[in-house]
Amino acid sequence: MMAGLLLISAAAGYWVLERANREKGALKRVGQWLGAVIILVSLAGVACTVCVVAKRSGFCPWPGKLGACSIMGAPDAPSAPQR
Repeated sequence: MMAGLLLISAAAGYWVLERANREKGALKRVGQWLGAVIILVSLAGVACTVCVVAKRSGFCPWPGKLGACSIMGAPDAPSAPQR
């Protein structure tokens, strides 16, 4: 579900890019940057969602110190209990 919403937001970012290309000057530059940021964040979210699902199923395509997905609830290693 989450990946679907992120892909929809990537499509919205593409739409922003298309609209920005019709403008001129500063509005065009701002629209292009905003559209690009929306697309990049959405695709990074999809990649992180895939990583979280893969870790929960026991398969991680990116082993090692790539712990960027840990903020999404799939830590690389169990933490020591707090005393």
